[in-house]
Amino acid sequence: MKKKYLKKIKENFKKRHLSEIILSNSNKIIYVYNDDLKTKQTEIVSVSLNIKILDNWVTILYYDNHHEGLLHRHNKISYDNEANIVDNEGVKKKGDWKKLLHWAIEDIKNNYIYYKKKFLYRNRFLLKDIKVEKF
Repeated sequence: MKKKYLKKIKENFKKRHLSEIILSNSNKIIYVYNDDLKTKQTEIVSVSLNIKILDNWVTILYYDNHHEGLLHRHNKISYDNEANIVDNEGVKKKGDWKKLLHWAIEDIKNNYIYYKKKFLYRNRFLLKDIKVEKF
């Protein structure tokens, strides 16, 4: 009984934000973060790059800070498999969470064509009969 009560109190101090940035007709960023109203901390839940394949939005890359509290990137390996590669190469590591959230959004804005091309190349055989916008 105590655990449920403590969890409920803890959740009351968090405010979740969800936003979307349209990059083009077939590319968008969705980002989610929590503000802890008690400690004034920001937790990055996810900053993701989503591309449209057929009529579905597919997340091909996202940033979060769930593992050890460090910002890192997840790259989806395959269109037909949810497995991903986790890395932090080239990922900004210093700064408060609001600055890191802004950095992750800007990184995707500036590099989404590169990330998309990499994903489409890895999946060229799976997607060979499916028309996907390159940009």
